[in-house]
Amino acid sequence: MKKIFTITLAALLVVFAATSCVKEFLDIKPRGSDIATKIEHFQGLLDAKNFMSFSGSTYMHMGEELCGDAQTLERLLSSEKDKGVYAFKFDRDPFRSENTCDEWESSYSKIYTCNFIINNVMNAENGTEAQKKAVWAEAKMQRAYMHFFASIMFSKHYNEATAATDLAVPIVTEAATENSSTYTRPTVKEFYDWIISEMKEAIPFLPEGYGVTRCSVAAGNYLLGRIYWYMGDYQNALTCLSTSLSKVKGFEGTPVKFLSFRDNAAIWTGAAGYFTSFVDVGYNPESLLIRYLASTTYVSATQASFHYVKPEYVAKYKEGDLRKRFLGPGKPDATQLRLVTRQFFNIMCDLPELYFMLAECEARVGSESNARDLMLEYRKSRFDSDDNAAIPAEISSKEDLIRFIVDERNLEYIGRGASVIDMKRLWDDPIFEAKKANFTHPVKDGETYTLTSVDQLTWKIPLRIKKFHADWQDN
Repeated sequence: MKKIFTITLAALLVVFAATSCVKEFLDIKPRGSDIATKIEHFQGLLDAKNFMSFSGSTYMHMGEELCGDAQTLERLLSSEKDKGVYAFKFDRDPFRSENTCDEWESSYSKIYTCNFIINNVMNAENGTEAQKKAVWAEAKMQRAYMHFFASIMFSKHYNEATAATDLAVPIVTEAATENSSTYTRPTVKEFYDWIISEMKEAIPFLPEGYGVTRCSVAAGNYLLGRIYWYMGDYQNALTCLSTSLSKVKGFEGTPVKFLSFRDNAAIWTGAAGYFTSFVDVGYNPESLLIRYLASTTYVSATQASFHYVKPEYVAKYKEGDLRKRFLGPGKPDATQLRLVTRQFFNIMCDLPELYFMLAECEARVGSESNARDLMLEYRKSRFDSDDNAAIPAEISSKEDLIRFIVDERNLEYIGRGASVIDMKRLWDDPIFEAKKANFTHPVKDGETYTLTSVDQLTWKIPLRIKKFHADWQDN
């Protein structure tokens, strides 16, 4: 009965919060504090299925690896109204008219839940001070990260030279609406300073032990490391990510580990956990902390992507690379392969990305040898033999190694938006200047859409939000 009560409470709060995004985050005073009184209620909010699920896949249509055919835009229109088409065309305003804006709305609905916990859990009528503080810290950690997730598409990338004047998304810290009209857009510098401060404050109180739905010390250092990595602060990222991996390897029973593609043939069937890895239908041992993004608006009912992968990206999968099995034959051009993707995938913390981020940081400011060791350990889980998993001999310089690591990350997460994040964060990186020539979306027998400015990767504020904040400076 208690479990049902907790899940129902969570569902009500999330629906309440989702409505708020349309009506100025909320037009009604929340009553959550009249319901949740015990520590287990607040813990239940963190474990609730609604809190673990997420939506917001529009940005994935901008990936540099994608191309289309004559039906691509038609499929996007039928599934996503026109927002998928706008994103594929690198249009800065995909959420015009009344298009839903999941990247914004889903983020702030989760922020509302986190705020409710942070604002109330320390007054729970039972539980120890340490238990309350741990729940408070988990919610604080995830609130900061959900702000970051919203900012990826609606704020400019962190640039030390302009961060004090560029604008980020609003910081919301109360589960209330009385002062919602006063929400403003902080500067990018203020925004990242706040996120880092929040995470640093939370990490000492996070639990040491592993729980895939709960934010451990390992996951906390991972998330803080990701913020530094995204900002280009590779030294601080290296420190955090190294701590995270050390904690992961210290978990009792090795619950987080690479899933060997060569030893688990079942992952190639659509019903397997690796494809549909939502917590109720399969468990992926590579997950450190789960928040699942539903890609149902990005793929068809048969899990076939609306897009094709460019032939030059298909060619990046070398002999023995089992990751290529996620690509299926396409029409009308057999050189273009369609992505067969998971229905759900984890956007929070998983082991491959920890290795990619840590390896890149090692290559940039740490040890190139360590970077190679990390990549080799990862690749052995993805190739049919150790010989094929070896890092190619032509990867000889530091710059080659960094580019190789970034390529490997995109091959692991192809079609899932990883390349979009790299397009934005590496725009001014001289090592990747040549990549800009690939930022096009050709359509067979049709137009080619080209990304010509990094500003196209910073979307305008969605109309559904902007109409309640006409005073906000738009992007």
